[in-house]
Amino acid sequence: MTSTASGRAIEVLLVEDNPADVRLTEEVIKQSEHTTNVTVAEDGVIAMEMLRGAGAYRSTPRPDLILLDLRLPRKDGPEVLADINADEGLVNIPVMILTGTEAEQSLLNAYNIPPSRFCRKPIELQRFNNVVGQLGMFSRQPISMGPPAGQTEAAPSGGGRKWWWPFGGS
Repeated sequence: MTSTASGRAIEVLLVEDNPADVRLTEEVIKQSEHTTNVTVAEDGVIAMEMLRGAGAYRSTPRPDLILLDLRLPRKDGPEVLADINADEGLVNIPVMILTGTEAEQSLLNAYNIPPSRFCRKPIELQRFNNVVGQLGMFSRQPISMGPPAGQTEAAPSGGGRKWWWPFGGS
């Protein structure tokens, strides 16, 4: 079964440095009802090179969905989000944040990121199917990793835009 209106497979960029988490995520995705191709970036620098089609990554397909770990070498998840936000060509790609610990979930709660916009690792099959099944339903609800609730720290770079989340409300 293909998963897009054009009949092609859904392209997923998995940004994850832990090989065990990569393997588990790929296994969940293989069980999905959607035809999905997964490209893996093991750090934030490589992820941005892939997203921009730079150098050796010129032929990397543009993802329909980014699954992004928060803790990455060389460039962490929030820095990748800021880069995506600042790039007109990337800002509309949906991002699902992957968390591995309760502390990371607490951080996302502090930033007022609704639970529907992040997923505990390893990802759950039903949650993945729900997200992928709604890729065409772009309701454009913004999320950002601005200052946590109650803080007045300056917003991240990118002209005040926020990352779009196409999968409904919280």
